[in-house]
Amino acid sequence: MGENKMAKQRPVQHLEINALVHATEDTERVEKAVSNLFPEGIEVPPYEAVKLEGVFGDSLSMLKWTLKNRRPATETFNNMLRGLNSLDLQQVLETLSARIDENKNMYLRLDKQKAALGVTRLGNRDSIRIKARLLVLHKADPVKRMQDYIQELTQDA
Repeated sequence: MGENKMAKQRPVQHLEINALVHATEDTERVEKAVSNLFPEGIEVPPYEAVKLEGVFGDSLSMLKWTLKNRRPATETFNNMLRGLNSLDLQQVLETLSARIDENKNMYLRLDKQKAALGVTRLGNRDSIRIKARLLVLHKADPVKRMQDYIQELTQDA
């Protein structure tokens, strides 16, 4: 069964994926966790790394992956949404208005430990942070647009 019209529209213009690597973590494991979020056929771009200092003086690195083209950005975002279980999807839909800002950016936080195991779940502690810049017509309601899009995208999931 082919994707419907709305699912083919590619509503994600730009996708940023950020993950912290703590001094006690293996950078390769975090890289693997993020690469597990990408669908087959979409190349994982190289990341930028920024050294940070934690609250207690511990060393941290912020890894940032950026997808600037609509097709890979949307397909990767779709893969993340399709990977969520029904409870997580319901939570995303119920909290959409809080997840989309005035600049039409949508935010998700995914569980980094589960992602390393190939499982996509929402997470709040030590998470992978997702920022999707949405392509929404000027007068369209981005919350309604994404609600319809996510429901259609995941209706067979």
